[in-house]
Amino acid sequence: MWILEKPLIDEALNDVTRIIAESDGKLADADGILLNRLYRTYDRQGGTISEQQNDALGKSARKVLYGLYDKTQEGHRLSYIRTQLFKSVDICPMCGIQPPSQLDHQMPRSKYESLSVCRLNLVPICGVCNNKKRAKEASAFVHPYYDHELQDLPFFVIEVHSSPVTHRMSWKFSINEQVIGSATLAEKISTQVGVVKLFRRLYKETNHVLSHLLYGAENWSEESLNIILRHEYESYRYRLGTNDWHTVFIKALIDSPRFSLQEAKVYAQRIAPVNRGVNG
Repeated sequence: MWILEKPLIDEALNDVTRIIAESDGKLADADGILLNRLYRTYDRQGGTISEQQNDALGKSARKVLYGLYDKTQEGHRLSYIRTQLFKSVDICPMCGIQPPSQLDHQMPRSKYESLSVCRLNLVPICGVCNNKKRAKEASAFVHPYYDHELQDLPFFVIEVHSSPVTHRMSWKFSINEQVIGSATLAEKISTQVGVVKLFRRLYKETNHVLSHLLYGAENWSEESLNIILRHEYESYRYRLGTNDWHTVFIKALIDSPRFSLQEAKVYAQRIAPVNRGVNG
C-alpha cells in the first residue's frame, strides 16, 4: 500500500525506440530525442513535469502519443509495458484492498499527453480507485514510485473500541500527520484517502478480515487468541509491510486493552454467513 518499487529509468528510455517505431512514421527521431529528455526530466524531478515541459513536444506529436497508449492493451505491440508493470504489483497501492486491474496515469493523460506511454507515469491500481481518481491533478496524490518518505512510516492509525456492557466492538481510522513530518505529503495522503473513500471501504474490509480470523472463536482460550493474532500480524507485516491496513488493524487489536477473548466470542457469534448462506 502507498509505495511501489519504481520502474527503472533505463527501461523507460528503452521504450522510446519502440514507441517511435509503433507510430507508423508519425513520430520522427527528433521526437524520440525530446521524449528521451522528457522522461529523464520526469525522473529527475521526482515524478512530475510542468505544462511547458510537456509542450516541448509539438501538438501533433502529443496527439500521436496520446493514441499510442491504446497499444499498451493486451494483444498490441506495446502491451509488454503493461505486462511488466502488473507483474511487480500484487495489490492496489491506493487502497490495499483489491488487486490492480487498470493502469492509472499519475499525471493525467488528458493534460500531459507526452507521458501517455511512459512507464514511470503508469501505476497499476484497482478499477474502483481509478474510477474515483480519474483525471484529478497529480500533485494532490501520493506518487507510489517517488514518495519514498512514506516507506515504513507508522502514519496509519486504527483505534479499537468496545462497550464495557455489551462487549460489541467498533474501530476508527485516522492518519497521524505528525509522524509524516511533511505538511505537503500529509495533505496528499488526506486528499487521496478522501477521494477513494478509503475509510468507508476499509470498515467493510476489516470486518471481512476479522470475521475470517475469529471463525470458531467460541471454543478458544485467551492464549489461543493471542497466538493467532500474533501469527496473523507477522504474516501481514512480512507480506504487505508495516503500513498496510491489514497489518495496522491486527496490531491495533493486539495492543488494545479493550479487545479480549470476550469481545472475540461476542463478535464470532454475530458473524453472518457469506451471501446469507445462499450458496452454502
